[in-house]
Amino acid sequence: MRTLALSLFTSIRFRIGVTLLIVIVIAQLIAGLIWYQTSAQKEQESLQKTVQSLTSNVADTYNYFEALPVSYRYLILNQIREMGGTRFFISINQRKLDVGLPTQTARTAMILDQASTRLSKSVRHAQHIDVALSRRQDLKVFNSGIKLEALPAIWADYSLALGDLDLPIVVVQIQMSQSEWFYLAATLPVPFSALSPQFIDQKQLVFLGISSLLLVFCTVWLLRLEIRPIRRLAKAATLMSGQLYVEEVQEEGSKETRAAVRAFNKMQRRIRAYIRDREMLFGAISHDLKTPLACMKLRTEMLEDDAERQKFETVLTEFDVLLEGALQCIRETDIHEDVEWINLVDTLEQCAAYYNRSKHKVQLSLPVESRFLGKPLAIKRCLYNVIDNAIKYGGSAEVGLYDGHDKVVIQVRDFGPGLDKKWQEKVFEPYFRVDATTHTGSGLGLTISRSIARSHGGDLYVENHSTQGLIITIQLACEL
Repeated sequence: MRTLALSLFTSIRFRIGVTLLIVIVIAQLIAGLIWYQTSAQKEQESLQKTVQSLTSNVADTYNYFEALPVSYRYLILNQIREMGGTRFFISINQRKLDVGLPTQTARTAMILDQASTRLSKSVRHAQHIDVALSRRQDLKVFNSGIKLEALPAIWADYSLALGDLDLPIVVVQIQMSQSEWFYLAATLPVPFSALSPQFIDQKQLVFLGISSLLLVFCTVWLLRLEIRPIRRLAKAATLMSGQLYVEEVQEEGSKETRAAVRAFNKMQRRIRAYIRDREMLFGAISHDLKTPLACMKLRTEMLEDDAERQKFETVLTEFDVLLEGALQCIRETDIHEDVEWINLVDTLEQCAAYYNRSKHKVQLSLPVESRFLGKPLAIKRCLYNVIDNAIKYGGSAEVGLYDGHDKVVIQVRDFGPGLDKKWQEKVFEPYFRVDATTHTGSGLGLTISRSIARSHGGDLYVENHSTQGLIITIQLACEL
């Protein structure tokens, strides 16, 4: 699960998709802020004009009722209620009703302040003017404190024309006399249904979410098309580390991707040509050098002076060892071998059986099974070289095998004198031997073993044991 999450978070599609989504959200927020500031200013101006128009109508209505005889006022009220659809609810109460909202915002304060100011200038013979805002469910309309929703529909809904909308209601109460309060309730238009301006509403959020997801989806889809040839290129490069002949990658995708694929195919053709030339070169060298070397050995056998013959034989033997070592290095680091599953436990047991024929020299500490995808002969050569080196310099060897999450680790310990730190990296150089007089060999064993380990995506290094001997660690990647 952790590997899957890490693979997802490090993929180019995820990174570009998340980056694009963040950029879209930031851009939308900036655009929304600019739109909000512009629209809020226009809405403020429109609201001021609406309040002016509303207060003008309220003032005219009050002046009309104030001019009527007292007996006519209730007759006109009944006619208005029966008619309905006026967007006004008018009554004359004996006292001022408490209908204000519990909280106020900057917008409600502006409405109340502007309405009170204009009414005080337009209303005649008013002893006291009170302007408040209320909601449908809280609005009180008569002396008894009865709420609007408790009234018959012909009085309530038709008078204010609310329908299913919960619009803010402006309530104006003007004292006409000691025991008479003119009461008028009117709804604000639909655009001003929110008493506090909203930066972004639910519809805008839905639009932002759908547009962002659609854009990200299209981008990820395009990225998938562009990444497909890159994945094929990576797969071909991985296969090339395990086998020489890999099918050329098809050129597709963007111009830059096609250029990279074209360069890879060209490089692959050059490497194949180089490998073929190298094989031909070393084949020719082997043939051309071994023939005169055999002649020189034959002539050496004909020398009568034993001392001179011994000197020539020593020189020719060393030359033969160097030549065989060079050819062996070429053969054992060749990449022609196919990759297949290897049981490392069986391979190590075969190595141990070979060296334990006459005397127990190799001790194993292995799991029940350990399967590894690699080149069987190359891995066997690598293990044989390392174990042979441990027995040669330490007399015996302890071999351990450990399976990791993404790699296989093989440790070979000998019981020799160890190795000075200054030689621990130099021993991997071709033909290098710490003590050439005591032990025979070409000095290519560890060089070949490290080359094989690195060709399998791993490495090989040496370090001294804390008590005695040397530890050679081979790391092999689980995925080539």
